Amino acid sequence: MRIFRDHAHLDEVLGGVTKWDRTLQALRADGRLPGVMYSVGDSLTAMRARTVALATDGLVARRRYQCVLFPVDGDAEVDVAHVATLDAADTYSDLTDRQHLRGDGERHTVPRGAVLVADPDEAVRILPVPDTTVVVAYVTVEGATFHNK
Repeated sequence: MRIFRDHAHLDEVLGGVTKWDRTLQALRADGRLPGVMYSVGDSLTAMRARTVALATDGLVARRRYQCVLFPVDGDAEVDVAHVATLDAADTYSDLTDRQHLRGDGERHTVPRGAVLVADPDEAVRILPVPDTTVVVAYVTVEGATFHNK
């Protein structure tokens, strides 16, 4: 898991790679309706929502997509843990690319304007912080480019 201090820092470290350039575009997109998932093919999806709407009881792992979180108007709180240290609450679903896990994660604050990028071997739990809006994106772990875009 990495927390970049802002979009410019993420661009400095990961920019120049199509999937991260498109991720930055998705995070910056204004005017998106809250709770509506937008996509760039099957390589990236992004949604603007309140953390209370995205909060889960357990940690959630994905195998084909990385979780990217950008707090828009307040600090976000997340728990992050390596999947290998957690217990399965259900089986992995290839249809949803999700597996719910039980266990404790390490608490992190993602400051307003920063960007969290969770690694593919990590599970994330977004915690309900009142009055905080985030953009959450799920970015393919496959390759550096979007073949269909």
